[in-house]
Formats: sequence, C-alpha cells, structure tokens
Amino acid sequence: MAQRKHPRAQRSSPNKITTPGLRPINRAGVSNGIACLVLVLFTLLAYANAWPDNITFDDRVFVDSSRFSGLSIADVLRFFSEDLWAASGTDSKLYRPLLLLFIAAESQLFGEWMAGYHLVNIVLHVLATLLVYGFLRQLLELCGHERSESRALALLVALLFGVHPIHAEVVNSVFNGSEILVTIGVVGGLKWFLDCRQKQPGKAWLGLNMVYVLVLFCRESSAALPLLAVAVLWLTRSDSWQQRLRACAPVLSLLLPLGIYLVLRSHALATAVVQGSGAEPGLQPPGAAGQVFSSLQHGLGFNPARVQPAIGMWFEGLKIQLWPHPLQIYYDAPGINTRLALAAQLAVLVGAVVAYVRKRPLFLIGLAFFYIAILPSSGLMGESGSYPGLADRILYLPSVGFAIMLAFGLWLFARKFSLNAAVIATLIICAVLMPLTWSRNADWASDILLFETDYQKLRNKSPILNTLLAAQLREKNNARAVELCDAHLQRDGSLNDLGTHCGSAYGQVGRYKDAERAFLSVGRRPLATSFAHFNLAMMYLHLGRRIEAEEQVGLAIKGEAKTFLRKYFEAVALIQMHPTERSSLLAARTLLMEALELQPQHAESREELEALNRKLSEAPAAH
Repeated sequence: MAQRKHPRAQRSSPNKITTPGLRPINRAGVSNGIACLVLVLFTLLAYANAWPDNITFDDRVFVDSSRFSGLSIADVLRFFSEDLWAASGTDSKLYRPLLLLFIAAESQLFGEWMAGYHLVNIVLHVLATLLVYGFLRQLLELCGHERSESRALALLVALLFGVHPIHAEVVNSVFNGSEILVTIGVVGGLKWFLDCRQKQPGKAWLGLNMVYVLVLFCRESSAALPLLAVAVLWLTRSDSWQQRLRACAPVLSLLLPLGIYLVLRSHALATAVVQGSGAEPGLQPPGAAGQVFSSLQHGLGFNPARVQPAIGMWFEGLKIQLWPHPLQIYYDAPGINTRLALAAQLAVLVGAVVAYVRKRPLFLIGLAFFYIAILPSSGLMGESGSYPGLADRILYLPSVGFAIMLAFGLWLFARKFSLNAAVIATLIICAVLMPLTWSRNADWASDILLFETDYQKLRNKSPILNTLLAAQLREKNNARAVELCDAHLQRDGSLNDLGTHCGSAYGQVGRYKDAERAFLSVGRRPLATSFAHFNLAMMYLHLGRRIEAEEQVGLAIKGEAKTFLRKYFEAVALIQMHPTERSSLLAARTLLMEALELQPQHAESREELEALNRKLSEAPAAH
C-alpha cells in the first residue's frame, strides 16, 4: 500500500522545506482575528500596571518636555551628529538619532504626562507581539506545517512572548523602547521579505533596505538584519546550495545603508571627541576624514579576548529566558564554568543540526536567530569593555529566536501528547509568568523601588549601589544614603563614583570630614571625575574655605574634557562665589549661553541660565 503523503508535502515547491511524516495535530483552529484578539488582551493584561505617571532610571535624562520644546530643524539635525548621551556630558559611544526624534515627538504629544510615554511602549509591545505571531505562523508553514497547526502553535508561542517578564524593562523604560522599535522593524521587515521573495524578489529586497535604514538609526542591535535575512532565507529553502547562494546574493545591497550609517555614526562620535578636546564648534581639524576612518575601523575591530565572556553571556541569556528569575537591571559577569557553558550550547547546536538534517529546520532557524540577534550586544566588536554586560533589554530581539525554538519544542510536545495538552501547558506557564511580570512592572514604578529591590539581590555591586545612592540623594533621603555609604564606602571605596555620591550624602547631613575624605578618595583613583572636585569645591565654599574651593574648581575645569562642561563649571562657580556681584553674574550668564551653544540640550546649563535670568531681572542694576 502506498504511503499517504502529508497534504503540505504534496504541493511543495523547490523553495520550501517539507517535513515528511508530519501529521496534522488538529484540523480545528482559530481564525487570525480571534488569535490577534487573544494576544492583545493577554499582553495588555500582563502590562496593565506598567503606565505610572512617573519616569525612572535613564528616562530622567531623555523624557523631559522642556528639553525638546522649541526644537528647530538645526536641533533635529544635531541628533544625527552627536553622541546619544551628549546632552548629559557623557561619551556613551551610542548613536540613536531616530530614538531622540521619537522621544521628541512624544514630548510634543504628552508634555509632562509621563503615563502617556509608557502607554506608547505598551502599544508598541502589543504590535511587536502580533508581528511575532505572524512571523512564527509564516515560518511554521514554510517549514511544512499544516496551516491550522501553524496558527495554533504561533498563537501559543506569541502568547508567551507577549507576557514574558524579561520584557518588563524594555516596556517600562521609555529610553529602551528603542529595542521594541527595532524588533517591530526587523520582524515586520523579515515577514514582508518572506511574503514577497518568490514572486517579487526585487520588491522584497527593496522593502528590506528601507526598513534597515530606519532601524539602524534607532538602535545598534538592528545591524544584524542582513545576517538574519540570509539565515532565514537559507534555512527555509530546500534547493541546492548554489541556488540558495544566488537567492541570498542581493543581501549585498544592504551594505549601502549599513555603510552610510557607520560613516555618519563614526563622524558624529569623532566630532564629539574633537569638540570635547577644546576645538572650536563646527570646525574639523586637519585629517578629520582619516579620524572618521580610524574610528570606523576601530568600531568594527574584533577582540578575541572577548570571546570567552561572550560565551558566558549567551548561555546566561538563554537561561534567563527559560527561567526569568530573579530579574535585575545589572547582572553579574557569568561566574559559570566557560567550558560547561560552551559544551551546553554545542549540545543544543548539535540537536538543532540533527533536526535540520531530518527536515525539521525550525529549531535551527530559532537558534541562528538568537545568536545573530544578540551578536551586536556581545562585545566582540567595537569599543565596549572586556565584559559584554548582560541586560534584559538586549534580549528583546533575540527572544524572537527563543520563541521560534519554543515553537519547535511545543510542536514536539503536542505531537507526543495533543494540541489540547499544549494549550493547557501554555496557559499554566502564562499563569506563572504574569505575576512575575506584574511584580517587575511594580518595581519600575519609581527609582527607589527599582533600585532598592535590585540592591537586595546584588548588594555590593558597583552599578546598583551608585544608581541607588543617586536616587536616594535626588529624593532627599539623606539618612538612607548615609547608611549605604557607611556600609560600603570603607570596604568598597574603589567602586566607580561611590566616593562622589557618598561625599554629597555626608555633606547633606553635616559630616563634612567624612564628605571630604569621600571626595578626595575619588580624586586619587583612575576613575576620578571632575564632578567630585566640583562638588568638593561647593562644600568648601559652604564652609567658608574659599581658597580651597577655588583650587578644587580649577581642578574640576582642568580635568573636564568637554568644553561645554568646563564653561558650566566656571559659570556655577561664579554664581556661588559672587552671588551679589552683577558683573560676575553677567559673566556667568555669558558662559552658560556659550555652553548651550555647544550643547543646546544640556539640562543643567539651561536650568542655571533660567534661574540666573530671573535673578538678574529681579535685582536692580548698579548705577
């Protein structure tokens, strides 16, 4: 008797993988409309408490309606010619002009209503979840799965994607919503590409190029799109490798937008360095083109020393998606055995390759997607430190790859048992994950809640201590700040910036000797900042030690690389040291205006200038 063929296999094409021996799990299915409605409702339920009228963490630097009020065309163009954190005086080596433009548009719409910014992120996450559903359904069908089966499996996996607590940071952080924008672009672009690639290949590649231009200027993780397109195209075809190679050849067209982005990025970051060194604004020194090329070359440089920590990061990234607890802003450098981590990942890779050889490519597609998507954040290239730090935010796009792998696992589960069993298992997992998501959303409601929660997990780790101290000082919780400093400063005095924060905390409660020791401890270390000298100068001035205050102001100005910050320091020093001398106040105003010409979005300079103008308008002019 002839073997009965799977319906999908009967009408397979050379460009489509077939899955022999695969039987439909259940022909009864749900419509796309119902599937989308379920996804929207569950995702909204998971993030129902994620829109407080408050901002936290990095959003304090970026979500400021006054910062983006009265933007001119020149201001918008400036987004494309400077470091992302330039307005705060930090060289982050990040370049995301469209993110700044997106937040500026939100500020025009919502003003000081912070809940509106969060609502936009929630809506974007819902859209990303719907696109993941559509993309998964498409991949499942391309891999030979029956249509109703593909729809059911895609719905279940997208449901887990939508409610997963590892996405809480990206959804709750307006600043890190750029990762959602990138994922929408990448997943939507790949879905478009797969829809058009057979009948209209030119249109498919053109659409992918347009998407690539947009997502590149949102976040660096989007750089992986060409490799993702090649991986998905190659692994969903069943023809010869020569034919696949020809089909993938147009990916070279994506090198044009990538090259434009890299040159603009390198030019913007190189210009920031040049201006910070004291060059006149807008002027390029001789050899600027060579400097841009050097920066570009350095940004693409590969460092073999980073391979080992990257292996640990990849393993931790997979593990935390599988077991998302406890969630943290900062994760420890992987303390696991690197050989064990490598062996585990190689075993998973071998399993994926075996499944691919057996005409079940979905697992390998998901694994390739995960590793390619996380590659830009792995620290293997560019100017990042030796350890590629793991964070929930960098796992948003790679989690699409994890979802694809999960779809394969859920298919095996449903094949072994039944589709109903897979539905029940998925609902149970959702019931476990959603309270974790609600809890993490609640942490993000305020800086104090978020940082205190993570402090209990990390204790003496430098980043969380610094952020917690800064939050406590900002909220005038001086007693708690001093308590933290007493617990950690002597033991962990080498922690980055801890002395600066503790000096401010001790000064607020009148422990001036301790404050002086804390500030001076920073000045003796390689990680010393000009702000430590400046804050110490302000404390000396408060204590009437004017000569020492002037000395510390000089050290702050001398040690600061950025011209606009040097002018800011000098202006504030004039205001504090000569509060009643109109000539000094007018000189300070000139300095603040010059600082804002160099960096129009520097919030501290703008606030000082506004306060100084009010003071000058109220005080009678000397005759």
